[in-house]
Amino acid sequence: MITRDRFILREEVSNLLWGMVGDISTHSLSMWLKSKTDNEFVVVPREFVYMTVLFFEATASEYKDRLPNSQEMLKDLTAIKNYL
Repeated sequence: MITRDRFILREEVSNLLWGMVGDISTHSLSMWLKSKTDNEFVVVPREFVYMTVLFFEATASEYKDRLPNSQEMLKDLTAIKNYL
């Protein structure tokens, strides 16, 4: 899957800021972002992504003899984990 940039008009961002009463929750912000990108972007908690990467690392290590390109996969997972 190729990720492409999405552009949201400044007016839309302004409408979000002025339309909310009080603080903007992360849930509200993520739902707004999802709606403005045709459901392409979904915001998930960092901890969920981190735990998923750890699970894939453990699985890849355990089944490294059965997975094609397991070394590359482990290297990619390490890079993702370092990014987080």
